[in-house]
Amino acid sequence: MIKAPTSFIQRLKFIGPSIIVTGSVVGSGSIALSPLLGAATGFALLWWLLLSLWSKPLIQAEISRYVIATNQTFLESFSDMPGPKTNLKGKQASWLVWFMFIGVIPSIAGMGGLAGAVAEAGHLMIPMLSTELWVVTACLITWFILYLGTYQTLEKILLGMVFFFSVVTLIITISMQSTPYAISGSQILGGLTFSFPFEHAALALAVFGFTGISYGEIMAYTYWCLEKGYAKHNGDQQEVKAWIKVMQTDVWATVFFVTIGTLPFFFLGAAVLNALGLYPPPDGDIIQTLLNMFTTILGTWAKWFFIPLAFFVLFSTLLSGTAAFTRTISDYLISIGLITEKENTRTHLIKVIAFVIPLFSSIAYFLLPNPITLLLIAGIWAALGLPIINIGALYLTSKLSEELRPKPITKIILWITLILQVSMAGLILYSQIIGFS
Repeated sequence: MIKAPTSFIQRLKFIGPSIIVTGSVVGSGSIALSPLLGAATGFALLWWLLLSLWSKPLIQAEISRYVIATNQTFLESFSDMPGPKTNLKGKQASWLVWFMFIGVIPSIAGMGGLAGAVAEAGHLMIPMLSTELWVVTACLITWFILYLGTYQTLEKILLGMVFFFSVVTLIITISMQSTPYAISGSQILGGLTFSFPFEHAALALAVFGFTGISYGEIMAYTYWCLEKGYAKHNGDQQEVKAWIKVMQTDVWATVFFVTIGTLPFFFLGAAVLNALGLYPPPDGDIIQTLLNMFTTILGTWAKWFFIPLAFFVLFSTLLSGTAAFTRTISDYLISIGLITEKENTRTHLIKVIAFVIPLFSSIAYFLLPNPITLLLIAGIWAALGLPIINIGALYLTSKLSEELRPKPITKIILWITLILQVSMAGLILYSQIIGFS
């Protein structure tokens, strides 16, 4: 059993779950939805994007605190939530667990949107292969990597991808300052005035659900913490607290990576796509539209720079998102009582689900071949699920011993974010049922 590091430098050596989560977040939310938000509203919703990026990691950290302290999985923890419960084969599951289980359906729609966006980029790289064939190819490669790989393999693959596209997008954004699309201080300040263009409410709410850490990534993060070894302690309170600090350092790494991986794409969308009037994307072609951000600034040669970048960024999300599904769905099936857990049950389920999720993702795309629509469906559902996860964080941390509970200020912030998220959930329902005039 590895002893928990005690210094900040030592803790940095143990970060890793943040890398996988960043790989999942940056593709769908950053390269796909955040530039479209900028294209639709200019800089007006910069404050909204920052709120999305910075308000949810606290929930991520507090739920992970409970998982590390108790060495329970996410769903085992949430099965004890108050309210109606089911009892199948001796496994008790709360209403919240079933709510999240149902959420797999819209989440797979989002994965179908990702597969479609990957395919669009792949088709631009190698036109001989049709978009439909690229969808199948991307899903098969995803399954192959996950079938053969381990947590360590996944972490190393995504580390390279996250570092590469984070550096590249920063360089492009800096380069923009020497063009007619240079961003001014007044534009930045204008994006922090809390205005909200209600005509783009559905897009804004999907962005909130899918940029930064969504409830799906919050859930997945806890499984990566367990696989990384953060919960391998002997129950000693000081050792538990030391591992919680490691996790908190890792969460800050998530905030850093996600922020530098998302803001540049938003700025490019707000400064370039908005000026060119490219929202909504012509013919629903998201990759071709986003390509304009690079070619307008760097010239037509940038096409061969952006397309591989877009392909690998989006593929990293498809890969890490599918990897997360293999863990969470396995836990759903066991925690709800649909499958009896025996030796190596989870290992076998992970390999089966690694094939099933890409299969159903590709089916979702073929049924509705519009990546933007599929991503909007998943993003809106993710925003609806956030308040419930927040309630779970408040409840679970209250069950911990006094020594392991978060500080009072942390609970106050959780309550504030809960009020915000409930308000947003109401806004989503109002916009979809009644609509804004």
